[in-house]
Order: sequence, then C-alpha cells, then structure tokens
Amino acid sequence: MRRYVIALLFTSVLIGSLFKAYSQTGNHWMAMYATIGICFFGIIGTLGINRLQTGSGLKELEAGLKSLGPGAVITDWAMQPGGRPDYLVVGPGGIVTITLDQTAQSARVKRAADRIAKACSKAQDSVRWVRDRLNAAGPALDESVREVPVAAVLVLIRRRALPEHTTADVAVLNPEQLADHIRSLWEQSRLSQSDRFNLTRILRGS
Repeated sequence: MRRYVIALLFTSVLIGSLFKAYSQTGNHWMAMYATIGICFFGIIGTLGINRLQTGSGLKELEAGLKSLGPGAVITDWAMQPGGRPDYLVVGPGGIVTITLDQTAQSARVKRAADRIAKACSKAQDSVRWVRDRLNAAGPALDESVREVPVAAVLVLIRRRALPEHTTADVAVLNPEQLADHIRSLWEQSRLSQSDRFNLTRILRGS
C-alpha cells in the first residue's frame, strides 16, 4: 500500500507543477500533460483502494477461520488451480467449502446478479468435487463419514452480501459473517477428531 501512497504524492506534485507552469507560460502542452496526470492519479487511486479492500477482507476472513479454534482443520487452496474450493474446513459438524469472490461491486443490477450467480455455481462445483472424492475413498471411510454434510459458502471480499444472494445450496456472506455461520452449521457433532484428520488427509491427497 505504501507504494501507492508514494505514487499518489508524486503524481499530485507533478500535476501541481504542470498547472503552475501553464499559468505562468500559457503553454497549452503543460495543461494537457497535467490533465493526463489527473487521469493517472485516478487510476493509481483506484488500484490502491482495490488493494486495500482486498487485503482488509482477506485478513478478516483469516481471523474468522482462526477463531474456529483447534476443532477445525483448515486447508488453504486459494492460490492453487483446479476445481477445489479456496478453503476447506473440516469440523465436528461436517465439511464447509469456501469459495472467494474478489470482484468489485457493479452499479449495473443485472451484471451484479450475473456475477453472484456465476460465483454460486463455482461454489456448488466445489461441493461436488468434495463429494466425488469422498465417494471415491470407498472402504477408507465409514459410510457415516462419507455421508457427512458438506456446506457451500461464497464469501464476497469487496462487496456487500445481501440476504437475497443466499440460495438453498450456497450461503453468500461477507468475511465478518463467516465464523458465526460455520459455528451454526456445527451445532450437532458428527465427526471425531480422528475422523476430521482422516477426511482432511484424503481430500488433500486428491
């Protein structure tokens, strides 16, 4: 973030110098360069805000996951390609797949709705990925463990999640809502600690 602030300060000084030169000389080239500088200032500022929003959201997400305590076994796949969820959380009440959406809020209602629908579809794919791996595990898992609940969560990092975004299959949340939602899914204990580690081992090895 510091480099964005430095770039903004440098650009603002440059723009001010160019406008001052224009006022003193009447050279229209100076005014044109200053106007271009204002455009660059806006671009740099937008990039800086995007970086700040994303970083803040991800930190809040990580803090929420840590607050689940040692009962939750967490796998971070956010930087890895494939059909896997960005985060996999195996806890006493079952499995939670977490899909991240870092796109910005759109002023166009239809475009915003389309983005949510596309991200929800990706979240559902991650549940199918988990189910396929559990079924493929065969006798390595007890049937009761293979049939453990798998819940899909879509976390919006840079835009507000509204109640109407949530569907029957995917909970759409903001980072600060994640931990409480997961705890609500785990009110009934279904998996022992050894079951959680075994499930995580199998899913990580897939």
